[in-house]
This record gives sequence, C-alpha cells and structure tokens, in this order.
Amino acid sequence: MKKLIYVRKFLYILFVTLSCSPIKGDNLKPNVIIIQPIVIQSDIGEEPAKMNLSEELVNKAYSKANIDFHYLEPLFYNNTKARDGEINLDSIVKLSKRDNILKGQNDIINMFFVNAIDGHQGPTGRGMMNGNIVFIALGDENNTNAEKQTSMEAFVIAHEVGHNLGLKHVVDDDNIIDSLPNIQGDGEFKDRIDPKNSLNPYQINEIYKSPLVHSRINFLDKEQASIAILDESFEPYFSKLQRKEISTFVQEKAPKNIDSARAFARMKFSSAVMEFSSREKDILSFVVKKTNSWLLENEINLMANQPWRFIKIQNWLCGGFAHTRGTYIILSQSYLDRLSADWSDNMSDKSELKLVTSLGGLLVHEQMHSLQRTFKSRFDKLYSENWNFIKQQIKDDQDIIKDQVSNPDAPIAEWLIPDPKIQDKFYWIRTLITKNVEVPKMGKDFVDVAFEVTKKNEKYFIAKSNNSIKSKPLSELDFYTNSFPVKRGLDHPNEISAYMFSDYFRKSYNLKSNFVEKATLPGNNYRLFLNWIKKEMK
Repeated sequence: MKKLIYVRKFLYILFVTLSCSPIKGDNLKPNVIIIQPIVIQSDIGEEPAKMNLSEELVNKAYSKANIDFHYLEPLFYNNTKARDGEINLDSIVKLSKRDNILKGQNDIINMFFVNAIDGHQGPTGRGMMNGNIVFIALGDENNTNAEKQTSMEAFVIAHEVGHNLGLKHVVDDDNIIDSLPNIQGDGEFKDRIDPKNSLNPYQINEIYKSPLVHSRINFLDKEQASIAILDESFEPYFSKLQRKEISTFVQEKAPKNIDSARAFARMKFSSAVMEFSSREKDILSFVVKKTNSWLLENEINLMANQPWRFIKIQNWLCGGFAHTRGTYIILSQSYLDRLSADWSDNMSDKSELKLVTSLGGLLVHEQMHSLQRTFKSRFDKLYSENWNFIKQQIKDDQDIIKDQVSNPDAPIAEWLIPDPKIQDKFYWIRTLITKNVEVPKMGKDFVDVAFEVTKKNEKYFIAKSNNSIKSKPLSELDFYTNSFPVKRGLDHPNEISAYMFSDYFRKSYNLKSNFVEKATLPGNNYRLFLNWIKKEMK
C-alpha cells in the first residue's frame, strides 16, 4: 500500500516561508478557501513533483471577492505512476480515498501536485467543476522570463480552483466579456491574474455560492454540523471507539456488537448538534476578533490565519466538554452560557478582559488542536526535539483497549516518555475507565496510567511480569509530571501544548505585554515552548 508521509525537505521549507509571513490585521479577508496541498512523489518517497503555491499572487487574483486562500501543511503521497501521469485522474482519486489522503468533507480543496496529467506535462491543470479535487502540473522552469514563469504558475492555480468554485471558461459563459483578460479567459498571464481584471461581479457572485468558501469565523448550522462532527479524514476516531467509552461519551448503554456500537455512536454524536443563537454568534465573533488581534500583534500568524469553525452541541455529549473534530471547535451550551455570562453591549473594561481571557483562553486551546492536525510536523518537532518524547506505534493489548478513553483531541497514542535513569525503558500514557459499570461518568471514572515499555532489537513492547502488564498511575511519574508547568492534560503532548498555550495567552493578554517566562533554565520545557512558538507559529 502506498503510504502518506510527512517529510521535511525543500518543498516544505518553501511552504513555511510562503504561508507564514507576517500579515496585518486589516489584510485578513473575511472569507477563506481551505486548501490541502498533496505532493505526489515516487514509490520510495523521493523526487516529489514541483509545488509552488503562489499564495500572494493567487490571493491578489481573488482579492476583489474578499477571499484568502488558506493552505494547510503539504502532505506527501508515494505513487510513481500517479506522479508521472501514467494512470488517470479517477484512479488517483480512488487510491487517495483508499489510503485516507483526502481531507475534509467536500469543504476543503484537495490540491494534487504532479509531474503530468493523463500523460501531458505541465504547465497544465484539471479542476473538478463544483468539486473539491484539483490537479496541478507546473512543469519545468524553462521560461527565461522569471516574471512570466511566476505569473503562469499562479494563473494555473487560480484558474483551476475557479472551476472548483463553479466558474466556466470565458468562451462558455455569456456573462463574461471574452475580449478582456480574466482568470477563465485568454491574454497575458500577469493580466489574467491582475485583480483589476481577474474576476467580474457575476463571477464573484457565483463564487459565493460555493460550499468551499467559508467565513473566517464560521458557525455551522444543524445540517452542516451533523455531518462535520463525524469527520475522520484527519485521523480515525469513531472507527476505533470501544463499547465502554461510547456508553460514557453519550451517557447511554451502547449495543454489544462493536459495529453496531460505533454506528450508534455516530448517530448520537450527529443528533447532539444545535443551532447557535444570534447572541452566541456575536459573543464568539467579538472574542475571536480580540484574540486574533492579540495573535497578530504577537506575530503568531499560524493561529491567526487558521479559520475559526464552530459546532454547538447539547450538554450531555462528552460531558459537555469542549473538544475538536478535524478543523472544527465543538462547544456545548453549558460552556457558552458559563463563559459568556459577562457579555453585554456596554461591558466595562474589566468585564471585557474577563470575557476575552476566559472564553478566548478556551478557544486558543481548542484551535491548537486544529493546528496539531493540519500542521502536524511542526508539533512533532516540538514534542520530539524539544520535549524529548519518542514517536512510536505500540501494539495495543486487549486489556487496555476494552477500557480505553479516546481523547478526541489526541486520539492516537503514539508518544513514549523515556525513563531518565534506565536506558531502553519508556512509559506509554493511556487514559482508562476505572469502573466496570454500564454507563461510566465522564472524567470522574477516568484514570491516567503509565504503562512500561521496553525496547529490544529496535522494537518496542509493553512490559509484562508474570503475564501481567506493568504499569503505575501517571501521578507517580514525578520526573515527568514536574517537568511541565501545567497539571492537566499530561496524558498526551497535544494536550500539554494546548494547555500551555492557553496559559500563555491568558497571562500575556492580561498583562498587555510580553509574558515573562516562568523559568530560564536551558532545558526548561516552558522556555523551549515559548521559543518554539516564536519560530514555528510566526
């Protein structure tokens, strides 16, 4: 099976440079199109197709529509024949679906970069009309005119995405004057993507009809949310749930058959979604704008650029706790009521500060989880290079699986903690349900357990003694629990980084100045985290 892999190479470095440059608040457009770049390379993970997102020029081409293109971290897919145009596009899409490459639920454009399309070398492209798939082949840089080459590459993307958004070629659309340059027409490349010519009012109106265009602050209605809450395109969740945790999450006894139980879970999660009230939308929009202003002032552009996408749920689901799925932040009625109690049109400065630090602190925590999925390699770098976690897949044990609690914000238990005193000894943290009852209680019946893991011949195994798994409560792992400034979320580095960023936001926003570091020791995890923010979230 061809594998999806995250790699650090020139293309990724180029992407970081292009996509995370500092921006001013007034340059954040109110609407966004989310794009998942997918670079196809050889079967052995070498010689990737050329990728150039041309972000600045493409954004200018769509600027009259008040739209920003928001690019997620590129994914790399190994398939030589797909890269070189030796199999047709339908086959590539089928393989991509099989290998869980495609992201979103028809709300994100999946942009494949290849060397050739149906045997034809670039520059060329194929954008699915009113669809979420586009193929781009940029070809070799054999144009001696650098400006023309740059404009051509930007045009290919702007043109093909236009088809995704429902735009026809000028020759096929009577609503566009074919004698004028246009992203769907003829002329010099630089003229066709020039915002003076690129789109006419009719085309802009057509673009706004597309489900691929989202408000930067987006509140899903019940129909949209009932689908979005089931998203597993970024990671498996429902397909891995067990009976005991399902009963816990929905507070109702799950069917005994595991397939029926998972179908039951999907049904219950989908049924829990609600509509946002106008007041709730106003409150969240106000806090997000204040939060985004702080993020931009502190050059934390990675989070500021990420769209804020909200789903509302009833209080009984997952104990009413805030969590995420894919790129969505999920908030319960009780959370919204409690955190927005200070809201009014005539708030005092003190009430506003309390509102932004409390609700905003929650929102940045959850948005970190969205970023952990969509810019995964940056967080992997934090966890492994700065915090000394070891990324490793461990073969699970049935005694663990049956009692597991799948954290929706960190569903993949792939990080080990090295024992500082014993070589080749590690700890694997899992949250388990402690009580053997039909419907356990959220949180109350949970415990974090550190399972011992040993390394032998470059393989990792859960340690056993007399056929019993060796473990201890996480609270007894003092060397680990004392190494971070937070006491919650220590079961997974995703939670640690989210809690730490929330803490950083609250205290820094409160002080209205740069937050004073908690410690300055060379190996201090908090100092390392702040340095990582400055480098990887800029």
